[in-house]
Formats: sequence, C-alpha cells, structure tokens
Amino acid sequence: MTTNEPTEVRCLDCDRKLRSPAARARRIGAECWRERRRQARAQAVPVALPGMSGRRGRDGQDGPDLLDAYAETQDGS
Repeated sequence: MTTNEPTEVRCLDCDRKLRSPAARARRIGAECWRERRRQARAQAVPVALPGMSGRRGRDGQDGPDLLDAYAETQDGS
C-alpha cells in the first residue's frame, strides 16, 4: 500500500507541522531555526585575526585605527 502523500513531519522544538522541504529535512521549523541560530551567534566567541594580537589602540581596540592617517593629513601635516 503506497501513497504519494508525504508523511507528517513535526518540528523537534515546538511540535508544529512542517511544510517546507528544507524544514522537513532538518526537522526544525523556520522560526525555531532562526532562534537556534540567534542563540548560537550570541554564544560565539570572537576570534582574533592572525597578526593583530598584542596591539592595543585607543578605546581598547586591537590594531591601528583606520582613520589615524586621515586625521594626520587633515591637521595640516
């Protein structure tokens, strides 16, 4: 007994019925997927760029300020 009807797939997080092929494949709905990505970004640790560690500029930022050279030319130098 075969049918062309797809089986019902529900979201693992909120148990809603999934309709889109992408959501059905990952078994997580679009809203829940966005929330998971938001939480992952919030927990991510910033990564230092190679060659930029150890240099501190004003305001506590690593590396040179990109506008330093511009400020020098505007001061009449």
